[in-house]
Amino acid sequence: MFLTFACTFTTDGLEAFAADHGANDVDFLVLPELFDGGYARLHRDRGPAPTISRLIDRLRQISQDRALHLVSGTLALPDEKAGVRNASLVFSRGKLAGQFAKTHLYRPLGDDQFFGSSPPGATITLPGPGCDLRIGVIVCYDLRFPETVRPWFKSGLDILFVPARWPRERDGVWRVLLRARAIENQCFVVGINARDNEGGGSYAYGPGGDEIFALGPDPLPGEPLWHTFTADLEDIARVKSRLDTRPDAKLL
Repeated sequence: MFLTFACTFTTDGLEAFAADHGANDVDFLVLPELFDGGYARLHRDRGPAPTISRLIDRLRQISQDRALHLVSGTLALPDEKAGVRNASLVFSRGKLAGQFAKTHLYRPLGDDQFFGSSPPGATITLPGPGCDLRIGVIVCYDLRFPETVRPWFKSGLDILFVPARWPRERDGVWRVLLRARAIENQCFVVGINARDNEGGGSYAYGPGGDEIFALGPDPLPGEPLWHTFTADLEDIARVKSRLDTRPDAKLL
């Protein structure tokens, strides 16, 4: 059973994907952290974009029109308790299936100036090809804290998404941590990074740590606005047939 993932990085890329009929077989569309302009826009506008409601409606519409799951990277979202959250909305074929907010705020970029911290939520279940898929989302700096994901692994996790604005000068660290989360949680890990001067490379890893997608940190001339890759869901069962670590995992 194969899944097809697409990733794009900006609102322009989102519209290019939506207009391309070659995108019909995509199961998941994934965007990076703060894809509507990054920290530069956040500092300029001092909070959520004035057009945030229209953008959320557009994400929902694309998910419905393409009959896919859409992991919205993150957006600055108003929140009654936290004020503003750096949060990812997950749409499934036009319906809001879940929300995940950044737990660990990265102070050097001003996260703590704009956002309240939110505890990790629970995984959500989405329909896949002949099976249900359990997914979770962590955001950028959260990747450095493996304890965030361990309860999800213990209860069952198939795909971990990591939208980010991870700087290209620390690309090696980004790749190592993504691969480590895949190996220790025996799941697919999809790290989609911003492609501007606040980001770098995007990578995906299988449950055994094999790299299944790599888009290097430096943009190339004429690079397409969106990319696709596939993953074989049977890889999870193959890895666990050799050694299934979940029964031995302890939440300390």
